[in-house]
Amino acid sequence: MFRLADYLEHHGRSARRALCPPSSFWAAAHAHLTHPDDLDNLASAAKDRCRLQWAYHLARRAADAGNTHALVILAEMRKVAGDAAGAQALYRRAADVGNTEALAVLAEMREKDGDGEGAEALALRAADAGNTFALFDLAQTRKGAGDGDGAEALAVRAADAGDILAPAVLAEWREKAGDREGAEALALRAADAGNTFALFSLAQMRQRAGEGEGALSLYRRAADAGDADALAALAEWREKAGDREGAEALALRAADAGNTDGLFSLAEMREEAGDGEGAEALALRAADAGDTLVLVILAEIREEAGDGEGAEALYRPAADASDTFALFGLAEMRKRAGDGDGAEGFYRRAADVDDTFALFSLAQMREEDGDGEGAEALYRRAADAGHRSFPASFHSFPFEERWPYGLDPDGTPTLPWS
Repeated sequence: MFRLADYLEHHGRSARRALCPPSSFWAAAHAHLTHPDDLDNLASAAKDRCRLQWAYHLARRAADAGNTHALVILAEMRKVAGDAAGAQALYRRAADVGNTEALAVLAEMREKDGDGEGAEALALRAADAGNTFALFDLAQTRKGAGDGDGAEALAVRAADAGDILAPAVLAEWREKAGDREGAEALALRAADAGNTFALFSLAQMRQRAGEGEGALSLYRRAADAGDADALAALAEWREKAGDREGAEALALRAADAGNTDGLFSLAEMREEAGDGEGAEALALRAADAGDTLVLVILAEIREEAGDGEGAEALYRPAADASDTFALFGLAEMRKRAGDGDGAEGFYRRAADVDDTFALFSLAQMREEDGDGEGAEALYRRAADAGHRSFPASFHSFPFEERWPYGLDPDGTPTLPWS
């Protein structure tokens, strides 16, 4: 019915993003929302924020309104509380109306109970509904139990059903069994169907085994089929062979396809070789492609080498892109230099983009400065945002304010039915 003005929405997102809604919000949502998907989304959000009672009540309403995922949330909570029978009953209810997550969990339960046939039937039902994970997981369980034939049969079915990991695992099993031709044929078949991961995985195995030529051949085939990981690996290979131009071209192709690992590796290699300028240029190209972590890693290398100015030059463009690691790194550099105001500025910028550790560090600074009230407020914000590590002083705050749900005798959070 109402929409916030754009500037208020922006302000709220930045100023309040680390805060958890108060109890009145969850109560209002529980009382007034009626759409099952909205209730389920909020139940998941409450569970993620350890608002366990509200997660339970919202999931109950969502389930009563017909949302099957809410039944899975309720089942998981029963399982955590040690109510295996109650959990299984809820998983069955969800499975009966087609929830594939519930089918996968029930398949795992049946397998553990020794009912392999029942587990397989449930896993196949999940696969028919588009979730191949249960079949793949079952295959790995049987492999671990020594049933190689049964494992391979299930992995083949998972691969045929479109599971992306199954062909790579099958190829690995065949490679280890000495059937190199079979492994390669399976990987190529998967690549022809659009899944190049098995080819890349096989190339890695051969590289680790010291078979450079065999690995290179497979990397090339995977790259020709459009695998970005293979392009990044080939870029590193070219760099080691001294072909810097060819390496860079391949790394950029990989980055265009969404994989910046090649640029990352080349930047590190050039930094180690003393070519700081070349490393920085590659790191900036990776940042342009969306990967600012390369800049942060290089900055850390320079900082450890005592090159504070060079480190800051790399941290800054990453910080400008709101990279929390870079903002935190700059804050720590300012703190070590005795610039408290500068450190606080960078910590605050990091906190504004959801870095709970920055909030925690700000709280520590307040505590060290003797501002107990300010420290407590920041510790609470960090706790509400999910930070789980606090100094002894925080534990002196009233417990019901830190965890308003109580504890069982063994120290675990009290759940609604306990």
